[in-house]
Amino acid sequence: MPGQDNPEDNKRVARRSRVLKQGKMLLPNNMTLLDCTVRDLSETGAKLMCSDPGAIPNEFRLVFTADRMMRDVKVVWRRPGMLGVQFTSEPRKAPLLKW
Repeated sequence: MPGQDNPEDNKRVARRSRVLKQGKMLLPNNMTLLDCTVRDLSETGAKLMCSDPGAIPNEFRLVFTADRMMRDVKVVWRRPGMLGVQFTSEPRKAPLLKW
């Protein structure tokens, strides 16, 4: 309802900004890349839009395609069409691949 606080917002350590960035989820086997869209971003995590959140493992690497940076993440919540992830590493350059 308008005017009410979102309980998810109260759990956040860092303030999230709305963004629209293309990303790739690099799964643990380092062979599978899945498309996603980064919708919210903070220093500690992100909200990702993807086609089948239930098929995504609990830990993977998130690649930000525009700047070729990546971070290790772990899933903290799942909803239809979206995931909430927490960053578990510092940002670093992604390997040179055709993203």
